[in-house]
Amino acid sequence: MYSVNVDKLVKTSETQAESLLEITDNIIEGLGNHKAFAVLGGKVDTFKIAYNIMEKGNKVLFVDGDIRTDVFLGKYKLGKSAKGVLDYIKRPEKNEEIVCVTNHKNLNLIFTGINEDGVVTDDEIMIFKSLIDKYSKEYDYIVVDSDEDGTLAAFCGYAAIIAEKETYDEDELNNRVIQLEDKECNVLGVIISCLLYTSDA
Repeated sequence: MYSVNVDKLVKTSETQAESLLEITDNIIEGLGNHKAFAVLGGKVDTFKIAYNIMEKGNKVLFVDGDIRTDVFLGKYKLGKSAKGVLDYIKRPEKNEEIVCVTNHKNLNLIFTGINEDGVVTDDEIMIFKSLIDKYSKEYDYIVVDSDEDGTLAAFCGYAAIIAEKETYDEDELNNRVIQLEDKECNVLGVIISCLLYTSDA
């Protein structure tokens, strides 16, 4: 089992910390008794939200569910040896160890993993629900960083969207909300972000 130090990823300014605290409180309130939710467009910001939920005394699992990229795997340069979401949905029968611990006792993560053939089928995507069900028994919250299309968000039941203030398109965001709700995924809100991201995080 791998162990990684995430302190650099969660570094924020005082203003960012205040924004994250408010966002975290709103998400927890919106979830009620539900455990899993996805964030679209968040990347490192999604991880910061997961960290803040952990800071409130919860046991949290962060899942890098953007199966089209390997943002977090790339940051830690663990290469093909670090298994993750893709390994689970392609070979669920192997029951491989995919959880990576962090330097914070109540915050663990699952990387994207390596997609050897570059293909993810609809049947494999459906297996993601069993991953959520499995780890919901062990964690208070599961925070999934989903791709822009919300491919895995539908299995979480709830989602939030993060959009950059300088580049977001209101019509595009509205369409994304409709698409998620059509998949029976409740959208908790849209976060217009100009504060959360830090280039050195």
